[in-house]
Amino acid sequence: MKIDFDTENIRKHEISLMDCQIDLILRSLEFYLYTYRFIYPRRGKTETVEEDLRKSIVFDTYQQIRADYNESRAKNPIVSNLKILDELEGENSKKKNKSKIA
Repeated sequence: MKIDFDTENIRKHEISLMDCQIDLILRSLEFYLYTYRFIYPRRGKTETVEEDLRKSIVFDTYQQIRADYNESRAKNPIVSNLKILDELEGENSKKKNKSKIA
């Protein structure tokens, strides 16, 4: 398998995806890596430098998408609002515990 990577022209891409789409992409990349790590070697073939590079790029892509996804979830206003609600619940339970002690 000949891999032709154009390392001279690298562009940054930004796309907006739903959580379910991110999940699908991550699962697909996991399956791809699993296939190359466990199934492909059983066929008696040895890995070439190009195949090793492909696995490395897939793994790096997986890590990058996962990191970006986790970062976006942390910045998501819905998640932030839920954190605020959790903090308020925590404060309310502390007040209830203080009133029970007194």
